[in-house]
Amino acid sequence: MTLTELLVATSLTVLAAGAAVAAVMPVQRGFSAHPEAAGLSQRTRVVSELLSADIRRASLVLPMRVGVVGSDIAGGVFFRDSVITTVADPIEALARGVVAPSDSRTYHLRQDGEGIWQLMQYDGRLSDQPSVEDVILLRFEYFGDGEPPVATIDQRGGIHVTYGAPPPPMGVDDPGDSWGVGENCTILNAGGQYLPRLQNIGAGVIAIGQAILTDGPWCPDAAHAFRFDADLLRIRRVRVHVRLQAARPFRGLAGLLFANSGSALDRWRQVPDETVTLDVAPRNINVAR
Repeated sequence: MTLTELLVATSLTVLAAGAAVAAVMPVQRGFSAHPEAAGLSQRTRVVSELLSADIRRASLVLPMRVGVVGSDIAGGVFFRDSVITTVADPIEALARGVVAPSDSRTYHLRQDGEGIWQLMQYDGRLSDQPSVEDVILLRFEYFGDGEPPVATIDQRGGIHVTYGAPPPPMGVDDPGDSWGVGENCTILNAGGQYLPRLQNIGAGVIAIGQAILTDGPWCPDAAHAFRFDADLLRIRRVRVHVRLQAARPFRGLAGLLFANSGSALDRWRQVPDETVTLDVAPRNINVAR
């Protein structure tokens, strides 16, 4: 082999080795981000399953915090689109004021002492515990029956409603509320005829916003410590918006991929935020439909 051939062979070998290193190095750098990406996907699944499970089993969903600690109702707040409480107690007992929620879950966000956002789960009593870290957005939309509830009487005298709690029989006053004889928070007595107290706001299942869900009438009534807008009984579906982020060393500059900046300047180490939108229909609310 001549000197020229040896130099050419050496040059080709160096070029091939350099190309291999250039190809492998980004992959090696990216390996360090794989566990974080897997963890982010796992946390996203956990959040989705937590919220979906509790919303599905609910008999009533409330856009506010309810419980013995930090109740929004006590502060006169009846709607927050970043908070939801799912209640599994019988709807008739809740609407009549026979019971206050005893089986509830409230979900909301909170920052800990180190500034890390956490999805909190509150049981309505004393336990308010973090469930998942780095949940940076939580928002809810509500969709419900645009038509008001209708009450009918069968041949045996039984009273049935399309949704909500049945009113008392004509001539009977429920001592648990301040409504009139034969009335409750959703049905009024018009000269011996049941008529809806709620308004017709549209056909089918429609979006229902804060204005409708905070203007009354109130169930059981406006005097009860635990009360909620009767239009919440219309709800048939909840849309959940969630966004989670990776730890700071795996986030780049704030923008489309990252809501909050991090320290990862190398794109191979970056793990973009995950955004999820869920539509959940509570089974107990939709059972008759």
